[in-house]
Amino acid sequence: MQAILYVAHGTRVREGEQQARQFIEKVQKKIPVGIQEISFLEISAPSVEQGVVTCVGRGATEIIVMPLLLLAAQHAKSDLPEILKRVRVTYPHIIFRLGTPIGINRTMIDAVVEQLATVHFPHKAQIILIGRGSSDPDIQRDFAEIASRVKLRTALRNIEIAFLYGAGPQLSDVIEQNLDREDQLILVPYLLFTGLLNKGLLKIQEQSLREVEITPLLGEMTHAMQGFEENILQNLRHLSIKEVV
Repeated sequence: MQAILYVAHGTRVREGEQQARQFIEKVQKKIPVGIQEISFLEISAPSVEQGVVTCVGRGATEIIVMPLLLLAAQHAKSDLPEILKRVRVTYPHIIFRLGTPIGINRTMIDAVVEQLATVHFPHKAQIILIGRGSSDPDIQRDFAEIASRVKLRTALRNIEIAFLYGAGPQLSDVIEQNLDREDQLILVPYLLFTGLLNKGLLKIQEQSLREVEITPLLGEMTHAMQGFEENILQNLRHLSIKEVV
């Protein structure tokens, strides 16, 4: 019997964990698989290992592990495969397949446009698209591509990218380089759910001398939900997910 184990990032902020669960529960209703469970990579429970135990206990013989991640960075490339290799030792009779993160996707560009539509700002406003960050150099390249596609969709040219940690331009540096600007600053968090990183954006808003607007999170956008549903169905339909060996 086939099962899907969704894997969200995890957070110390309970509100963010609840948002992740609610998001996944809505996605589950659109996915025609009998066994569907939720797990987290870190901090929150259940863990991926605990999620596997639950799936097996419900009769799963094949588990498709779907990362609820925006881009393919270390978690998707290294951490999840390593976890599944360890789990496979305990369950050699179970087939494990690892799905792909949503990545650069048309509906996710639509989701960013949807985020921008929630705030009012003059055309000359400075807009910063903010990513979580990673040590993986591919993330900076992919994020720049997302920003470029948003520019094409919206005809907005004042869109910059920044990260909350890791490689690439840091948000704090980008803001500091523009302290003399008096125009409006729009922060667009490319984050699914709230957490400590998003709380940091609220602190920036409170302390800034400029007028700062923060858009809602991606997880609140209908296009983000649609994008994840389509990505999961595409993985299932085209069998683009590889067996973990």
